Order: sequence, then C-alpha cells, then structure tokens
Amino acid sequence: MTAKTETKATKVAKETTNEVTSKVTEGAREFVKRSAETAQERAESVYNTTKNYNSQLENTLKRAATGYANILGGIAEAAFANVNHTLAAVEKLAEAKSLNEAAKIQSEYVREHTAQNMEHVRAAYDYVRDVASENMTSVREGYAKMWPSSDKKAA
Repeated sequence: MTAKTETKATKVAKETTNEVTSKVTEGAREFVKRSAETAQERAESVYNTTKNYNSQLENTLKRAATGYANILGGIAEAAFANVNHTLAAVEKLAEAKSLNEAAKIQSEYVREHTAQNMEHVRAAYDYVRDVASENMTSVREGYAKMWPSSDKKAA
C-alpha cells in the first residue's frame, strides 16, 4: 500500500505542479500582453505628439517666413518712397530761383523725409510686434496641445 500511496501522492504533486505552472504561465502571458498594449499606446501617443509638433512647427515657420517676406516688402516700399521723394526734391531744387528758395526746399525736404522715415519705422515696429506676438501665441497654444498641463488629475 505504500507504493500505491506514494503513486497517489506523486500524482497529486504532479497535478498541483502542473496547475501552478499553468497559472504562472497564464499570468506571465497576461503580463506580456498588457505590457505590449501599454507600449503600443505609448508609441501611438509619441507618434501623435510628434505629428502635432511637426504641424505646429510648420505653421509657425510659414507665418514667420510670411512675416519676414512682408518686412522685406515694406523695406523695399519705404526705399522706393524715399527715392521718389528725394527725386521730387531734386527737381524742385533745380527750379529754385534763389538761394533762399533752395534753402526752403531743402529744409522742407529734410522735415518731410524725417517724418516719412519715422512713420516707416513705426509701421515696421508695429508689424514686427504683431507678427511676433501672433507667433508666440501660436507656439504657446501648440505647446499646450502637445503637452497638456500636469494640473489635470490622472484618470
């Protein structure tokens, strides 16, 4: 009977070992599956964040390039206006009948030229300020979309 009891005990031990091994294996599979799902979710999150960042960066750079082109256009317009104003003053000086009249034309030219240049500088400053402000707002909004505030409570 001892052999029979031993065989029964061996059988129970084998069954228990198989059951424990099966549960450990099943638990390990579930752990690996959950880990893979978590890794997949994080990879998708990083990918979407990267796409969003690239899109925001592209939009910001487009606005910056447009602003730069507009500034250069403004400089060209100001230079053209200055040249035309100077040529008009030269024509007036050529028609001056006296030294007094020439001095008056010259002082008028300097006053008008200075006022025009100040207006060009003021307009350029306002434009650059507006473009920079708009771009900074865009960058801030893009940053907030990509990396939500840590103030939110974890779900």
